[in-house]
Amino acid sequence: MRKTKLSKFYRQKNRLVYHPRKDLLADRKGIKRLISFDDRFLTVARKLERLIKSFSKKKIKLLDIGVGDAVYESLLSKKSQEMTQVYGIDISKEQLKRGKKYLKEAKVIDLNSEKIPYKDEFFDIVIASEILEHVFYPDRVLAEASRVLKKNGYLILTYPNSGSLQLRLSLLFIGSSPLLNYPANREHIRFFNKANIIKMVKGLEIVQYRGLGSFLFGKWNFPFKIITPRVLQVFGNKFLPNLALGNLLIFKR
Repeated sequence: MRKTKLSKFYRQKNRLVYHPRKDLLADRKGIKRLISFDDRFLTVARKLERLIKSFSKKKIKLLDIGVGDAVYESLLSKKSQEMTQVYGIDISKEQLKRGKKYLKEAKVIDLNSEKIPYKDEFFDIVIASEILEHVFYPDRVLAEASRVLKKNGYLILTYPNSGSLQLRLSLLFIGSSPLLNYPANREHIRFFNKANIIKMVKGLEIVQYRGLGSFLFGKWNFPFKIITPRVLQVFGNKFLPNLALGNLLIFKR
């Protein structure tokens, strides 16, 4: 797919309706607090907050690859926002507009054909969340992410887990999965598990590995919805990440 066509794909109206800050981060009150939910964004934002606070310097530089709505940056505390200069790159100009107030600098980049436009060892933290599955050459993206990361800096990755329990059960019982099969899943063109990611990340040390969204069965990722308790989800994320819907990996250079 040529650059112009891929860019056009991500400008389509039905792609731009995905708005995690608005759709997935509503206050959970009452009984809803006891039920599993899509916890990717809140979990990653908390991890990012801790990493920012671990730096002794007054200002750190953060690159968000595929920044979109800048949902993670919007969830940071005011103190962490003041400590962090956020540079965002994304294929969608429209998505960048939504998050621009959280960004020091925003650039429209097609990672399938362009390099990250920053010099070597420029950033203290690089985050590529829910982006690797959307690009043709994820190994190139990870090489670029490592290139621009400073010594003792952190690389945060999240991605759908190809070994998730939901996908395994869907394939077992009906022979397909909305996480895998086209046209239910139009956006994802690459699929990974932890071992695949480790093969592509060179010269960095893993400091954390955990699950995201464990045992979350919704109509968007399973043939039918199953309500599961939040406590089961928390347990699965921590102790059974290989079966989780998504994974979080944090590397240190």
